[in-house]
Amino acid sequence: MTRFSDIDLNFTRNPVTKDVSIKYDDEAIKGAVRNLILTDAGERPFQPTLGGSIRSLLFEPATPVISTEIEARIRNVLRSFEPRVSLISVLVRINNDSNSFDVTIAFRVKGDSRPILVPITLKRLR
Repeated sequence: MTRFSDIDLNFTRNPVTKDVSIKYDDEAIKGAVRNLILTDAGERPFQPTLGGSIRSLLFEPATPVISTEIEARIRNVLRSFEPRVSLISVLVRINNDSNSFDVTIAFRVKGDSRPILVPITLKRLR
């Protein structure tokens, strides 16, 4: 199986090397999926189409229509920019108490049969 790696974006320190910790395999891909979803198109220099552009939807009332649009954007961004995963499902639930969305993404890493779940809560910041 191919080994994937990425830096830990929480910038935790490796206790042995004193350098930024590294995430491997499933954890690295989970982080990449989260980053793609939370990035807006145009946010990254020289990659104007990269990102899910979900942030603007979080300022709309939490309705089934918005929930469906969030699901579609997540599916689109993962199909377009994360070739390492094979998407199984995207479940978006409205949390009316906090006017947020609880998202669960299920996928398989290509070449591996184990399903991986990534839970994310999408909530506006202001």
